[in-house]
Amino acid sequence: MRSLLIFISCALIFGCQDDITGIHIEKIESNEIHSKLITHKDNSNHILVVVIPGSGGSYLPDEHLFGLVQSGYDALSIAYVGERGLPNKIEQVSLEYLKKTIALVKKRFPERKIVLLGISKGAEYALTFASKYNIIDGIICYSPSCIVLPNHVGLKKNEPQKSSWTFNGKEIPFTELDFFNDEAGKITYNKYIKPVLDDVEELAESRIKVENIKCDLLLLSGENDLVWPATRMSNLIQSKIEEGDSNINVEHISYKNCGHQFVWFDKKAPENAPQYQSMNLTGIKKHKFLFGGTKESTINAMIDSRIKVIEFLKKIETIQNKG
Repeated sequence: MRSLLIFISCALIFGCQDDITGIHIEKIESNEIHSKLITHKDNSNHILVVVIPGSGGSYLPDEHLFGLVQSGYDALSIAYVGERGLPNKIEQVSLEYLKKTIALVKKRFPERKIVLLGISKGAEYALTFASKYNIIDGIICYSPSCIVLPNHVGLKKNEPQKSSWTFNGKEIPFTELDFFNDEAGKITYNKYIKPVLDDVEELAESRIKVENIKCDLLLLSGENDLVWPATRMSNLIQSKIEEGDSNINVEHISYKNCGHQFVWFDKKAPENAPQYQSMNLTGIKKHKFLFGGTKESTINAMIDSRIKVIEFLKKIETIQNKG
């Protein structure tokens, strides 16, 4: 019988289902929180991974996380835009939203360690959050940004750019980008991002203060990323943390000839690599935001990064258990 759990002031709505793989999916929703708990009975003593999606902002497909769960690590898949009661776009999303989500998890699983796994824009959210709150045990970042970026694509010329994130009701400092003016077709979005990294003052203003982070990090990047220069930004994240007076460990793995999107958790090798994200911004015309990388190299990164993620989680567990 499903128990009724009340962790916040309003009632939570739970929906459960079991799959032939032995994986259990429980939807946890309220006016404040949108998440799916994906578990297996054999994982109860291991780290819980909070998965923060990329620019879509809503849930990853459940099956994309089955491999992670089958490898021993339950996942809390969250949405932070696009669902009832949430913003429609990644604009002024509060850090407090993620804090409430983590508080819910800690109430339900007080003995389990919590690791954030952020993908692209979700990695930006995770890093910004961890620079303000010391309540997690590790961070895994796929294709992270080292700067806070605005909601930019799709804005009209007279619309102001706004920070993606807020803290205590105030916008997190961010960089403004040149107006998006690409015609429909294939887009290399990193041409809007690179100038910020070359501007010393702008970079200092918008850079995520990662030196305030108090937990270990795993950074994963593709050297041929056409969305933003994730390898360069990961190097900056690593150097800023290592320059500080900190005992945390930062590992950065960069993959040659790999693009922006290489998330993969299944033990079975992938047959294809994602090449672009398609967005309809100008009526019937489509924009294809290119990820970059060759098929072979991106597939290799998908396979290897899965191994590195599991190794990182095991390392966090070992460190915490010894402590």
